Amino acid sequence: MDIVIIGSGNVATVVGRKIRAAGHHIIQVFSRQKERASLLASLLEAEPINSFDEIKKTDLILLAVPDNAYGPLITKMPFTDAFLLHTAGSLPLDMLRSKSARYGVLYPLQTLRQELDTIPGFPLLIDANDEENLLELEKFAAGLSKTVIRAKDKTRLKYHLAAVIVSNFTNHLFALAEDYCRKEEISFSLLQPLIEETVHRLETNSAAGLQTGPAVRNDTNTMEKHRLLLKKYPELLPLYNQLSRSIRRRAM
Repeated sequence: MDIVIIGSGNVATVVGRKIRAAGHHIIQVFSRQKERASLLASLLEAEPINSFDEIKKTDLILLAVPDNAYGPLITKMPFTDAFLLHTAGSLPLDMLRSKSARYGVLYPLQTLRQELDTIPGFPLLIDANDEENLLELEKFAAGLSKTVIRAKDKTRLKYHLAAVIVSNFTNHLFALAEDYCRKEEISFSLLQPLIEETVHRLETNSAAGLQTGPAVRNDTNTMEKHRLLLKKYPELLPLYNQLSRSIRRRAM
């Protein structure tokens, strides 16, 4: 299949590499910044372009840009005969209706980083504007991922929210803990085995059943010691209190 990728960031790079590894031909990479288009095009052995007028006839066009960039992008795009896909979990399928008679969604449920040498596995959530196109998309997606799930707009949005909680919010807590360790002159790296073990246990257990710590035990003495340490950290203390209350309520 001949494919044009619109975008040059993390999703475009990682999904582009998956597509190429599956044996498809990426003929062009579009980016408003020609240098970025050239970098990714070189990796994917494609032609870099930065104008919609340069897009060649192709089987599929993959839109892989940040969610907040889709509105302006789609407004400027011409109508196409290609199968048009977007990769956003939070955006509706029908936003592509005015740009192609054949359109769909290919949403990778994973945090993707273009600099990684090894591409992580990830589920693909898909949808399309009719059953025929959905079957074609399902076949295409199966070449990229072992886990392909049909998911309508509302379901994808729910997964997107859950992904923000388990990935973005969790990483923010890591960042706060890392900053705390640096300021207190203790080693954040010593927490790495704990982080890995916490995630590893989720493979075979429910998160609720794995909850430990002073809040679930209602260990008020320990929590008060923690709060005293956090008095000089106005960003961390409210989070500590709120999360501790939430943990305690679920344990009761």
